[in-house]
Amino acid sequence: MSQHTSISAVPDDPAGFWANIVAARPRRLDRPRDVPRPESIEEVSRWAGSEDLRRTELVHAPVFWVLLPLAALGYLIWGTITDPGEGWTGNLFDDANNGQLWNFWLVWVGVVIWLLITVGVLLFRLSVLRDLRAENEWVFEHGVAHSIHRASVDYDNGEGSWATYIALDHRLDDQQAARIHAAFEQWVSEAGIPPARSKPISSQSLFGAQAAGGCFILHLPVSTTAGATTDHEWMLITEPRDDESDVIMTPVPVPKKLARIRRRIRRKAERRGAS
Repeated sequence: MSQHTSISAVPDDPAGFWANIVAARPRRLDRPRDVPRPESIEEVSRWAGSEDLRRTELVHAPVFWVLLPLAALGYLIWGTITDPGEGWTGNLFDDANNGQLWNFWLVWVGVVIWLLITVGVLLFRLSVLRDLRAENEWVFEHGVAHSIHRASVDYDNGEGSWATYIALDHRLDDQQAARIHAAFEQWVSEAGIPPARSKPISSQSLFGAQAAGGCFILHLPVSTTAGATTDHEWMLITEPRDDESDVIMTPVPVPKKLARIRRRIRRKAERRGAS
């Protein structure tokens, strides 16, 4: 994992800290064994959007807002054709004016500006969506499945306590995974919970290269409630394309939801192939 993450309390002697963990021979963890691997870039996109409203925010909502000024413009055009009337230079805000809306240039200008703004927002959101597609392709090619395990210390924001998690690379053997988990547990019990909004902290950056393969996650990117443990067992963690970016964390849906996503994608592919 990248080393650019800022650490608030790195052990004074990382090598000695790790040596003590190894000598303690921590007991093995109960780790899930059915490692999820995305079958397509579209599936990664569904995984990433399963815990937020990104498709609504980036596509559905902007399209809806474009339709509103289009409807208003259509109404003005319809009125101009069916009842042209007069009043283009009249005062729209004059109580004595009985003209129709489509007879005032100010209304047309307002609706056109409204339409241009909403179209601009839609185009911007679609550009963000294209960037997300490129990111999903990167995740599909380079993402590594990590099992997630609740840490023994919760984060308290003053309004409630929230579970924190330790993520472990599925490629680690059981002994090494247990060591990294124990090292994080000891570190957080001694140094305390990282500050709010802290990014994922890699085991390698804390304990040295010999401890690569895990990270401590203060805020898991899934929907949950205070004091609850998520039902998610896996997270795809992907190194960024450059050292200035953060690691990409993609939640893997729980088994039932994952099965539904795959059924929908396969049905969609079948319909596409049949047409």
